[in-house]
Amino acid sequence: MIVVLCANPALDRLLVLDEVVLNEVHRARDVTVTPGGKGVNVARAIHRAGGKAKLLLFLGGRVGEMMVEGLREENLDFSFWPLQGETRITTVLHEEKTGRHTVVNEPGPVVPLAQAVQCLRFFEEHLGEGDYLILSGSLPRGLRVDFYAECARRASRKGVRVVVDTSGEPLRRALQNPLFMVKPNVREAEEVLGFPIRSFEDKLRAVALFEEKGVACVVLSDGPRGIVASWKGKRWSVGLKEAVHGEYFIGSGDTLVGVLVLRLSQGTPFAEALRFATACGLANTFSRGAGVFDPAMVPRCLEAVTVEPIP
Repeated sequence: MIVVLCANPALDRLLVLDEVVLNEVHRARDVTVTPGGKGVNVARAIHRAGGKAKLLLFLGGRVGEMMVEGLREENLDFSFWPLQGETRITTVLHEEKTGRHTVVNEPGPVVPLAQAVQCLRFFEEHLGEGDYLILSGSLPRGLRVDFYAECARRASRKGVRVVVDTSGEPLRRALQNPLFMVKPNVREAEEVLGFPIRSFEDKLRAVALFEEKGVACVVLSDGPRGIVASWKGKRWSVGLKEAVHGEYFIGSGDTLVGVLVLRLSQGTPFAEALRFATACGLANTFSRGAGVFDPAMVPRCLEAVTVEPIP
């Protein structure tokens, strides 16, 4: 079983316009509204890839009701703990002229202690040996900075494989537990490890430091400069043969995480699983909506992805 916790969900509003000019009035050409938050994107990608995941969220207010409606329309398997506050809205401005994205994240509601305890209790009652728990995204107000660390502690002692995709102090605290996987980008890794990552050798050093902290699988992403990944002490470099990508990059990393965990849970060899997950993340860039991709695009993207072992 794969369980995904989206602790800080949001209703995503993607506005497509020509270009953002400060102090001017803009008219969007198109608006796309979808349930969002990194964990939602991960669960959606798993579903798109033909797998199953149980999505857990904290939701509140009318926006929370809209999230529930949207998730049901997508046929995602989810449960949520109700909140008194209003679930946040994330506004994404996509400029067709420049290809730039501007993201505005609203503050989310406060998660009370009672709901946090119920979440932890869910893990203890429903997760067991060989299951996967994906902890994805930022922490909402009300949850302690070590909440992911506590989730990881309780789950890992039951033999659950814990995946953490967050940043800053929540990631640093979570690394105090044996983790199955982390997927930081270079900036997030610099923040946690405390040194600048500029060269390929720096990336290898960063991966090694995560391994020393007990992480079995490290996926260190660096945008168009590719990925350095490790699996049980072996290293791989991921790149593209050609510049094949669309315009919508938000959610590509979440797609990679979800599909990679799914493929590994199915027993796929790591290099093969990594290549396929990267291709799905690449396919995500051709669709509006994070974690959204057309399976028909994946074979074309697979042709462009290279996964090479690092001696």
